[in-house]
Amino acid sequence: MHVILGGAHNGKRAYVEREILKFEKIDVLYFDGALPSNELQPLGKCIIISQFEKILEPFLNEPEQIIAQEIFSQIKHLEKYNNVYCICTDTSRGVVPLEKDARQLRDTCGRLYQLLCAHAKTVTRVWYGIPQHLKGDSNGEN
Repeated sequence: MHVILGGAHNGKRAYVEREILKFEKIDVLYFDGALPSNELQPLGKCIIISQFEKILEPFLNEPEQIIAQEIFSQIKHLEKYNNVYCICTDTSRGVVPLEKDARQLRDTCGRLYQLLCAHAKTVTRVWYGIPQHLKGDSNGEN
């Protein structure tokens, strides 16, 4: 698993497509704001998951640690058979929102991102198009 994180519209997807995918020799499937359904069991693919905020929104009434663990487990399962890239957006840059739902979404994303980063082979932060390699192999090779 590979995690690419940074602010909104800071070049994360462009980085993945430009730098990472040049090493991939397999089909690429994009999942923006959704996880692959249980019916779809991709094998040997490159899976790019983004917009985790949309994935988590329906579950904001559940405890953040539990839902973060459930989403993480689903992604870990995908990783068994595929090369998974998670594009994670920092939506608050450390600012705590006043609205309860926005705060819950921020906190749940943070819990999920911690799990993803701890487990990931590589973690790269992209800020204004500039990649900074935080963990693992800096060229994205598997």
